[in-house]
Amino acid sequence: METINQICADYSYIYAANILGLNIYEINNEAKYAFITYSGGFSTVWSNDDKIFVGTACSGIKYFNKPCISGSHVNPYNLSACLNDFSDLTCYDELTSDYIKYLHGSADVLLVITNSGIDVVKINPQSYRSSSTIVSGMKGFMTSTGKFYYTVSGSNEWSVHRVNTCLFDWSIPDAEYKTGGSIFVTENTSSDGISNTLFIATSSGVYMIDEGSNKYNIYYKE
Repeated sequence: METINQICADYSYIYAANILGLNIYEINNEAKYAFITYSGGFSTVWSNDDKIFVGTACSGIKYFNKPCISGSHVNPYNLSACLNDFSDLTCYDELTSDYIKYLHGSADVLLVITNSGIDVVKINPQSYRSSSTIVSGMKGFMTSTGKFYYTVSGSNEWSVHRVNTCLFDWSIPDAEYKTGGSIFVTENTSSDGISNTLFIATSSGVYMIDEGSNKYNIYYKE
């Protein structure tokens, strides 16, 4: 059994990045349908409507187009030949590092967390890239408005940083929340009907933060 590093899904498939590459499962019957093998495997995976993006530990980001997906439940297809290099999509191919820790995105904007910093890349057409040299970023969440969040591991505690625009390089976030680990964001669900609601997992329970009112609730684990 391959060690899974991350999964994501769309309406048809589940994509599981693992130490050997990527497995693709059909959602309807939960059966393996196709796969991609890659030396060193994939550390992370994220998909938009058109493409699947995967991160590596030494070779940056790869991608393949969803129309390439075909397979068999009896004998899953090897789709390794469909894999492309991310630099083919964008003129900003110099990310902060080729060691990719985590990917997330919204439409054609990709949030990339590496071991040397954080990059936000809009793929063609009209490409741009913004970045930060924060080296302790772990996971992230890109919203549809261009506002994004990422977790940062510190010596004694974790925090969640919020950056309000992805159009410029940054060194200081627009907001910071102390936490213990993972984060999930729901857009436009706060009390003002505009801002976001954050769900932040800690060692004690879950914090729910309303960014419209700056109020929060804590749901402790028993």
